[in-house]
Amino acid sequence: MMYLRCVFLTLLLLSCAPARGGSNPDIILLAAPFNDRPLNAQIGTGGASLGEPVSIDAGLQAFVVPAGLFASPFLRITPLTTGGARYARFELLDDVEVSAGEVRFGFVLRAAQVDRFSVLVRENNGAARSFLNLTLTSGGSIAVSDSADAGGALIGTYAAGTLLAFEFRFFMDSARYDIYLNGVRVAANRNHGITDRGVGALLLGSDSASTAGSNWFIDDVYVYRPDALYANGFE
Repeated sequence: MMYLRCVFLTLLLLSCAPARGGSNPDIILLAAPFNDRPLNAQIGTGGASLGEPVSIDAGLQAFVVPAGLFASPFLRITPLTTGGARYARFELLDDVEVSAGEVRFGFVLRAAQVDRFSVLVRENNGAARSFLNLTLTSGGSIAVSDSADAGGALIGTYAAGTLLAFEFRFFMDSARYDIYLNGVRVAANRNHGITDRGVGALLLGSDSASTAGSNWFIDDVYVYRPDALYANGFE
């Protein structure tokens, strides 16, 4: 049932344009399927209302490429240089920062090769609060850490070309979260250790150990509140 709800939401996002003024910001806080963005070009930084990041660090390429690897256009993320962390930063519609209730972040990922790829969940308009750090390592492992557990844990493995559908489910009232990978819960009831801010940003990119020229392919980035979704008659 949980997996079917995830699939339902993905279909919902694919069937609509990126979140704009007429959508309900209390339910869908970010919808970035990249389907209507200009092709073969660096994506813009217009924010959630356009289904775009708010910023892209220098030295990181984030190109929208035509369908092929995925059924619709998607984002190719490539570090152009080594030695530093570089991210495409997505924030939520209307600069929302969620500090209560449940909120879910999701995206689909393929790695062209086994290398370092970094995913961070942070507060709005900042990066000091480590709600979640997810790393695909150069050894083929998937690791997670956060403010409460800087050492982290291994939660899975991956291979080049493998489809990885991630969903992070944050329960803000208890400062806990779960991670689902391809519909299976691989991390349960982790304490992120943060109580003074809410989640407000998803960062996708490279760290200081990533290889220049490596490619990662991203599609269907979303953030939504399931409690608001179900309250509006979708359950």
